[in-house]
Amino acid sequence: MNQIATTERSTMAAIPLSGGPTGSTIAPQSLGEVVRFAEVMCKADIALPKHLRGNAGACMAVAMQAMEWQMSPFAVASKSYAVNGAIAYEAQLIAAVVNTRSGIKGRLKYFFEGEGAALTCRVVGILDGEECEYRSPTIGSITTKNSPLWKSDPQQQLGYFSARSWARRHCPEVILGVYDREEMEHVVGSENARDITPSLQDRLAAAKALPHEPASAREGFDPAFVTRETQGLSAGSHDIEEQDPGSTPLEPEGVEVPQTDDSKQEAGAEGQEQSEPAPASEDFTADQNLLRYKMAECIDKFIKSATDPKLDARGRQDTVVYAKNHWKDELPTRPDFVKACTELANDIVLGRKTDAAARAEMERWLP
Repeated sequence: MNQIATTERSTMAAIPLSGGPTGSTIAPQSLGEVVRFAEVMCKADIALPKHLRGNAGACMAVAMQAMEWQMSPFAVASKSYAVNGAIAYEAQLIAAVVNTRSGIKGRLKYFFEGEGAALTCRVVGILDGEECEYRSPTIGSITTKNSPLWKSDPQQQLGYFSARSWARRHCPEVILGVYDREEMEHVVGSENARDITPSLQDRLAAAKALPHEPASAREGFDPAFVTRETQGLSAGSHDIEEQDPGSTPLEPEGVEVPQTDDSKQEAGAEGQEQSEPAPASEDFTADQNLLRYKMAECIDKFIKSATDPKLDARGRQDTVVYAKNHWKDELPTRPDFVKACTELANDIVLGRKTDAAARAEMERWLP
């Protein structure tokens, strides 16, 4: 035991310290020294949170992050948490890192406006001689609020939220790959996923609740579509050979002919001239084409937001939210479609679906 303790003390003594803006930090000269430090650090027992005790690999990751920030490894470790199999950090630590490592002149300034659910925070920092600003959404629209301080001290929590977002916008390299607890609980881990697919029982109940809704507006089985397709197949397999040479030619593929029963089909086969579609039908077709064009554009925007290589996962999620808010206004009659696109885009960001698979599901909504 004495020999082990002596070896550990000599290992710690062999690694030099350096002063940083927030105190002393280790200054190893090689990766081997970091490894040895982490092996000793993980035995610090109550000086470490439980998720780091005996875990040299996790201690090494925290120690290297502390070196990057020029902070004490034990101070950084005390502000770390294990969330869904990954290391997350306290929002207070991230705010401290932004103030000391982002290169801003002075410190971030916080300005609060509104009250209650309408409370917002404006953060201002001077970076490279220029005043950089971030304005938070209203506190009522922030969905991830796992800390009880969101209720007891909302300005403090909204300030942390805004400082982190300010850094992600203006100096992302400072906190690259670092997330706080609430972010990790929201982003990381398939165990957090919930099944949002409605059950068959729910879909049947919804269908019964809307008996007045036209069949063309409902999802799933469309009796009118089946009728048109089977009539087309029947005409293609039999009527072409038996058609009288003097009769009116069949309509080109893709053009719908208004028909209601077999007598009208026979009348058309005997050469009776069909009437032109009513103007209302032409308007409906034009509206459908415009709707389809807008929905296709919406799909492209969501896929692009969810796969932007210039952004990290959090940045892509924020872009997906912006896309959702934009297309809710552009497609006010299709909130169900916009919601589905938002959820599928988030599946891409979280790695639950490929962009090709998500696009295929989105395109099923096209009229």
